[in-house]
Amino acid sequence: MFTMLAVIYVYNRFIIIPMRRKHLAEEENLKLQQAELMALFASLSPDPIFRFDEEGKIILANNSAHKLFPQKILEGENVRIILPYTHNYDFHDIIKNEKSILDVIQIGKFYYQFIIVGSNKFKICQVYGRNITELKQTENELIEALLKAEEAKRLKEFFLAQISHEIRSPLNVIVGYSDILNEELKGSNNNYYDGILRSIKNNSKRLYRTFDLLLNMSQLQAGKYETHIEKIDLYYLLNSIHLEYFSLAEEKSIDLKIINTIEPPVYIYGDHYSISQIFINLIDNAIKYTSKGAVEIKISKTNEEEIVTEIIDNGKGMSQEFIDKLFQPFTQEDMGYTRRFDGTGLGLAIVKNFVELNKGKISVESELNKGTTFKVVLKGDKTWLNNQMINQIS
Repeated sequence: MFTMLAVIYVYNRFIIIPMRRKHLAEEENLKLQQAELMALFASLSPDPIFRFDEEGKIILANNSAHKLFPQKILEGENVRIILPYTHNYDFHDIIKNEKSILDVIQIGKFYYQFIIVGSNKFKICQVYGRNITELKQTENELIEALLKAEEAKRLKEFFLAQISHEIRSPLNVIVGYSDILNEELKGSNNNYYDGILRSIKNNSKRLYRTFDLLLNMSQLQAGKYETHIEKIDLYYLLNSIHLEYFSLAEEKSIDLKIINTIEPPVYIYGDHYSISQIFINLIDNAIKYTSKGAVEIKISKTNEEEIVTEIIDNGKGMSQEFIDKLFQPFTQEDMGYTRRFDGTGLGLAIVKNFVELNKGKISVESELNKGTTFKVVLKGDKTWLNNQMINQIS
């Protein structure tokens, strides 16, 4: 028994214990090597990096950190003095729950982003800094540009409203006096003056339309157009537009006719102003691009109780390439000062927006030198269309 105990003692004393000591020394040496490698890595980083314990005492800082705080001896200093914004931070909580906290502070003329990362295993916090001065300057420039853009948009809206008023007022006078002259000349059989007065009226309408297009596009782009859903007699509306454009079509020797295949009245639900603008634009375009022949406004109904309105002309038509970009703002197939047709190129872009506002559909078929057909489908009158559905439409 004594011999056995002696063997065990000698084995532990001269074999096991030395092996344990050697293992611990190697482990400690490995940790030191890792720490040295980490310190070397940190010291070579162009960004400030430092480390502090649970009490906030800095235990390691790289060269970049020392350069950033040249007046401080970082090792041994409390991080709350170096980074005052951390004064209310609970370092124990950050370390225990291994939280990450990001802050941006200004040091002199420069902006720095600091990330504090807790490590529960090593009971420390690591701080990573990054110079984001250029990024901050870019951000400030973008904010300033956004403010300028918003101010420019506000001024544009104010300008359009003011200039529209300033031009509409004298136009009202011109149109009013031309109507008076037209009444005075009735029965005089003076075709020369009749043509002049018709031209004054039609060109005044053209100016009205131009400013309506600009104001409508401005409202749509700013998201300020408000819909007011109501029950609309579509045939009555289209007939009014037909009468309004009859003299313009007559001036170009175009037969403008309206064909209704539905028993009147033809009711739809939608926003009255935007729906009227849809058909004003389409009929105006049809007359503009038709040099001779006819423009037809045709009303029909689908099986799903939807109302279909087709604006059909036998004018110049469009190429397939242009149809693909037809509804883009400021787009015309003939562009530039040499173009054959007037207009801003806004009409169809507004039509598309207004159709979508009314939850409708629009399609187009066209062939060069043969004509164009625009088809607009809108919600028809249904007895079960209650207020909830009207709100869904809006």
